[in-house]
Amino acid sequence: MVDAEQLIKLIYDGVGDDAAWSDALAKVAELVRAAGVGLGIQDMKTHEFRSLGYFGIDGSLNPTYRRLAPGNRIWQEIAVRKRALSDQMVVRKPELMRSELYADWFAPQRFHSVMAAPALFEADASAVLVAFGDKSRGDFEAADLAQAQRFAGHFGAALRFRFAQERAAAELAAANFVLDELPDAIFLVSRAGLLRHANAAGRTMLEAGMPVRSQQGRLELHPSATSERLERLLLAAHGELRAPKPGHGSWIIQLHASTRRFGPVEGEFLIVRVIDPDRRGQPLDAAKLSRRLGLTARQAEAVAALVKGGSEESAAAALHVSKATLHTHLSRVYDHLGIHNRAGLVALLARHGFDVAPGEGGENI
Repeated sequence: MVDAEQLIKLIYDGVGDDAAWSDALAKVAELVRAAGVGLGIQDMKTHEFRSLGYFGIDGSLNPTYRRLAPGNRIWQEIAVRKRALSDQMVVRKPELMRSELYADWFAPQRFHSVMAAPALFEADASAVLVAFGDKSRGDFEAADLAQAQRFAGHFGAALRFRFAQERAAAELAAANFVLDELPDAIFLVSRAGLLRHANAAGRTMLEAGMPVRSQQGRLELHPSATSERLERLLLAAHGELRAPKPGHGSWIIQLHASTRRFGPVEGEFLIVRVIDPDRRGQPLDAAKLSRRLGLTARQAEAVAALVKGGSEESAAAALHVSKATLHTHLSRVYDHLGIHNRAGLVALLARHGFDVAPGEGGENI
């Protein structure tokens, strides 16, 4: 006897645990006496298919189903009618048995009947809870469809949570890719100073413990005698201070507020940036310039050659192009970046942490 409350709990546990969904699908199979049960989502325009979990189904046949997906009339009808359906409600059994889907996917698994219930509709995609029966089980009936529809709704709600988590993780990964390339340490903190995120340079700085560290989850300056100054900046939500380095020099610590969403960090947070004025910038690399500034490959090469060579003549020679061609690339770069001359370009590159000193034999811009 299947405990409905336990089954529903397993469904929601499956948001972050694939094993829980496998157990939940096994219980659905027991409930409706199915030989196999699956959860999947399919784009009804492109027919791109993604398996989200299964029990009693041969996962090695997923590529076969992807090939046959455009001919699945039952799934197509569910997307139109928005309700649970069995195969005999869509197509006559002899016609189903003559189909390529039956021959290449049903028959190898000894499946003979199928029913499916809609779990989620998102844009052009349709997610369903599907159950398959063998010949000894016979066709699914109205009571089976009602049970499938009941629990498909819970799978749909759980899917919304899972997809939201996946989107947040993807956004965080994309944002991390950008932040981790910055040479300055970047920290996202709450107004109370609670550390929410750090980029690669920031994590390295936290491990070193200078000039900032994490104490009980809060970002603070080290040595602690200067921490009150950071607390005042946090209260003001903007400003700049200098923290002395051991021996000589100082770090520049800037802070400003942001309400832009960053991955899982929602709402208002503060951005703390730690700059080392004595750090030599990272080498000008065309691939990094392209990614960070959104330039084409040729535009990035033109910028790198100009800064390293110090003049349009030397940059054009290095790239084996005419000065007019180089000038065209640079004009488009200036328009794209909202700057007006080479001095503005050098200043922008320096802010992004690049080494803007001319190469050997180059001229100062």
